[in-house]
Amino acid sequence: MSTRIRRRAQASIAGLGAMAAVFVMPGQAHAALGSWNLEGSGAGVVGAHAWGSLSRGSDGRFYMAANIKDTEPDGHGARLEVTAYYNDGWSSRYENLNATGNQATNSFTWNFAPDLYYIDARECLTEKGEELRCASKWYVIHRERP
Repeated sequence: MSTRIRRRAQASIAGLGAMAAVFVMPGQAHAALGSWNLEGSGAGVVGAHAWGSLSRGSDGRFYMAANIKDTEPDGHGARLEVTAYYNDGWSSRYENLNATGNQATNSFTWNFAPDLYYIDARECLTEKGEELRCASKWYVIHRERP
């Protein structure tokens, strides 16, 4: 192999290595705050199962990984409803995640601003994408000290 070809090959390999390093670099660090599960919490309904985890990023934001599973062959879908409340006393944010079809599961990760006060959640059933019935209680997933 000529010196010229060998240098081009080495340069190409070095370039690929640099590209791989850029794409494989880990994201920001997260501090785990714990896992949560609505089963048996009073915020669940038969036919749905919601669970996940919460962490805090080095940017101060809260990252909530959530899963919802439709657990019954009843023709109804499952929904996870989440509400985040902020320390200013009036701001809130509502999110939901749906799974439809017996044993279907859907997952998503939300991120919430650093001035979070608390997050609560509950399970619901849906019919044709619309809310049918929800747990009467909400479960507090995380509460920050104001």
